[in-house]
Amino acid sequence: METHQKTSTTMPNRKHKDTMFRDLFKIPENFLHLLSRCSDGESNLTTNEIKPFDLESAIAPRIRRNDVSYITSDNKLIILVEHQSTPCPNMALRLFLYYTELLQLWIKLNDINIYASQKVADLPVPEFYVAYNGATKLKKTLSTFTVNHIGIKINIKVKIVDIHFNNLQDTRANNSLAGYSYFYKVYDECIAQGLTSQKAFATAREECIKHGYLQGFIDKEEFIMLYKDILDYDTQLRAEGKAEGKAEGKAEGKAEGKAEGLLEAAIMLVKKGADMQYVIEAIPLSDSQIAQLKKIIA
Repeated sequence: METHQKTSTTMPNRKHKDTMFRDLFKIPENFLHLLSRCSDGESNLTTNEIKPFDLESAIAPRIRRNDVSYITSDNKLIILVEHQSTPCPNMALRLFLYYTELLQLWIKLNDINIYASQKVADLPVPEFYVAYNGATKLKKTLSTFTVNHIGIKINIKVKIVDIHFNNLQDTRANNSLAGYSYFYKVYDECIAQGLTSQKAFATAREECIKHGYLQGFIDKEEFIMLYKDILDYDTQLRAEGKAEGKAEGKAEGKAEGKAEGLLEAAIMLVKKGADMQYVIEAIPLSDSQIAQLKKIIA
């Protein structure tokens, strides 16, 4: 990797990381690479045996998550989330609650009446994983949630797996998890060196292309347009907000200016052809701003 001269430091926008995780691993072939790492190579599922199953529906159109979930042909519901900071001790509880939300979707899609006299058939069996990609060393590899009372017993176990590039066994170019981990290894190193988010992102992309990682994904026009523009606007808005806050001496003015800029960024991206749902997930807009965006684009 080339050595770059340091420039003014900007705080990285982590939204692009959430969005890339979902976009990349919502592709079944890529998800199987991730699942293989999480299951220590024990999973023998094929793309014909899995299909994406998440909350991107009318039930929960506004939920922003950094997860992917699949349902298998043998009725397993695999839920996998990425964690970018110190693992939360409540991950098992959080994933259990997410599982119950997915069950609501499953019940609706299967047109099941839970108030009928007939017992509901076997529910999808959950399988939980956390893909850890945080900055601190992973200390625990298991998160649990237990309820054990008279007549009630719930025991949830979530496996936490380190997906940092240096901890992967399979780092071949055709492994999408290796590509994803390598991309953010380079990106985080660039940020630590003081590069801007845009330069770090561009460098990581260049390095992946050089080593053959994420072929057919990072070279797509949609990828370049969406992620780069989000980073551009993130840096620009931080600079403008900082200047405005300093000039006016009002934190609320800075926040207001940034919020307006985020909406402008979202409008520009959609007008340039980016998928609206991707933009809504990637940019932290308020409910009123999302309504404005849909009204303007309609």
